[in-house]
Amino acid sequence: GNDGGVVYAWNSGAVSLTGLTVTSCSALNGGVVYAAYSGAVSLIGSIVASCSAVYYGGVVCEYYSDSLSVAGVALIDNRAINTGSVLYLRNLDQRSSISNASFTGNTAGDDKTIQTDKPIDWDCRLGSWMPTEGVFKGNFSVPECYPCSAGYYGATSGLIHGKCSGQCIR
Repeated sequence: GNDGGVVYAWNSGAVSLTGLTVTSCSALNGGVVYAAYSGAVSLIGSIVASCSAVYYGGVVCEYYSDSLSVAGVALIDNRAINTGSVLYLRNLDQRSSISNASFTGNTAGDDKTIQTDKPIDWDCRLGSWMPTEGVFKGNFSVPECYPCSAGYYGATSGLIHGKCSGQCIR
């Protein structure tokens, strides 16, 4: 088919891409990986730049599969004409995770860098937060994530809103 610029996984086991530099890949869906009805997808210790999808997931398009794990990855200038310039995730069985990753200069027709309908666990440092699901737009990185709102503090990881752990008390 025309999906998955590097990997097309349909009804398969786990897919792992580790230690790669991937540039200028393209596909209709999933500029690098298209996975459906498959195991977990892992993208680890890699650089992915200037990859694209006509429809969904400039880097990964994953449907009805186990989960996604992104760790130690720079995602730069990827695009999708419709949505999910980097990730488009639908109906995954398990929580996905993202750690030590940067999302820079990625563009989509609807400005969504990540589109997901299931939770993502972000490995944010103390004093920062990320929402767990829905739409993620623009440039961001992990573990930096989004800083807690002014006057609020973050005492644990896994925080999901700007008020973090609570209001600072003078």
